[in-house]
Amino acid sequence: MGLGNSSKRANPGDARKTAAAPAGGSLKLLPMLIGLAVFVVLLLLPAPEGLAIEAWRVVAVASLMIVWWITEAVPVPATALLPLVLFPLTGAISMDDAAAPYADPTIFLFMGGFMLAGAMERWNLHRRIALNIVARTGSRRHHIVGGFMLATAFLSMWVSNTATTVMMLPIALSVVGLVSGGAGEGEDSRRFAIALLLGVAYSASIGGVATLIGTPPNALLAGTLSQTYGYDLGFGRWMLIGVPVAVLMLAISWLLLTRVALRLPKDEIEGAHDMIHRELKGLGRMSRAEIVVGSVFAGAAVLWILRSWLQTFIPGLDDAGIAIGASLILFAVPAAIGRDADGTRIALLDWKTASRLPWGILILFGGGLSLASAVSGTGLDEWIGAGIGGFAGSLTLILLVMVVATIMLLLTEFTSNTATAATFLPLLAALSMNIGENPLMLAVPAALSASMAFMMPVATPPNALVFSSGHVSIPQMVRYGAWHNVAALLVISTVGYLVLTTLFGVTVGEMPAWATGADAGAQ
Repeated sequence: MGLGNSSKRANPGDARKTAAAPAGGSLKLLPMLIGLAVFVVLLLLPAPEGLAIEAWRVVAVASLMIVWWITEAVPVPATALLPLVLFPLTGAISMDDAAAPYADPTIFLFMGGFMLAGAMERWNLHRRIALNIVARTGSRRHHIVGGFMLATAFLSMWVSNTATTVMMLPIALSVVGLVSGGAGEGEDSRRFAIALLLGVAYSASIGGVATLIGTPPNALLAGTLSQTYGYDLGFGRWMLIGVPVAVLMLAISWLLLTRVALRLPKDEIEGAHDMIHRELKGLGRMSRAEIVVGSVFAGAAVLWILRSWLQTFIPGLDDAGIAIGASLILFAVPAAIGRDADGTRIALLDWKTASRLPWGILILFGGGLSLASAVSGTGLDEWIGAGIGGFAGSLTLILLVMVVATIMLLLTEFTSNTATAATFLPLLAALSMNIGENPLMLAVPAALSASMAFMMPVATPPNALVFSSGHVSIPQMVRYGAWHNVAALLVISTVGYLVLTTLFGVTVGEMPAWATGADAGAQ
């Protein structure tokens, strides 16, 4: 599939080299022609009633991109460039509007994160961290995966899932090399690499739903309810539903990755304990470069965690600025005190190291953001939302919740969850009102579903980052992610429904006073 052999020993630099061209240089003629045929047919067909022709052309381009992404008909980053050509040519949106998302702040968060990771790899700090984690986690593969998932999910409750994955991925890749490589090549090594890396990506998304600041859709939900109805969702109140959903999904994800879909061996990895401690001892004491890089990295993490509070005093502070700022510090700080024999100083991060960052992944995510921008900019999202209301009245409430969750899950596989949530949450709150239900009944499951996209690299930044490692192909991510999507649908539709009707005081078929305006400040 063009992503390289997952069982090979993980070199810290391999992820960056592979990510630059994650789909290789091969072409697949049949999938390529199928995608083009779908594109042409949709262009020739008339737009459905009520849908603008520009939005229908977005559907055509999106269909081509989806086919090529899933089948890897051409290199994945090349497919992500299609919006720059096809959106202006078809008249869907202008070149300016199509190109702007490629410079989205998230792209620069990626860039800064990759540079930080490059500095860690350059001075072997990631290896030291990985060895210490593995030494404490144990030598059973499923325990290692579980430990990484717990750590990642906890971080993601407070830090953006992108920043969390940026922190954990280099460490996970090093563990793949140390543990899988040390145990020998083979199917077990391949499955361990897939389970560990997908575990990092999926737990970063899952952990984010636990708190209001963990992922943008949660904050958007709180903002929508406050601005529209004067309803204060509250940090603690959200955790009543977010934490149970996150904990249950994390447990299910761990079981799927280590016991059901991949079935990692339960036995201890022979010689792993001695090998890890021998390697750890061989690193010696931390160098000045490791200490400074670690300090800058930790400082960035603290700023990411405290950003919401710090914005009160520094309004312009954001995740992307923190990542780029930390990278610039590494460019400016020397690795050691004093000068080399030739009178020069070596910086903690040089451009040779930085230039190896995975440009293909940056383009890939830019293409996904461009597609999301076109979906919202042409009114396609509103048309889809209106379509839901057309048959909502004929469905039972629990079935309607499942339909809404399913649509949100599928949409966020190919579009930004932030853009999707920003558009659909107000629509779904209004739809709940139209059918005489509490706005929370549809809006909360929708917000949860927007963060549970596991099948495509462009679905979430963690997926894209893990895809950049070269250990997971798109077909593999689709296959294992589909299990998670089904699990998320069931958990959100059942646990979410039960929590809303018990701890949130939502009564089926009854409109709350705060929604009708009778008590705007009620909670």
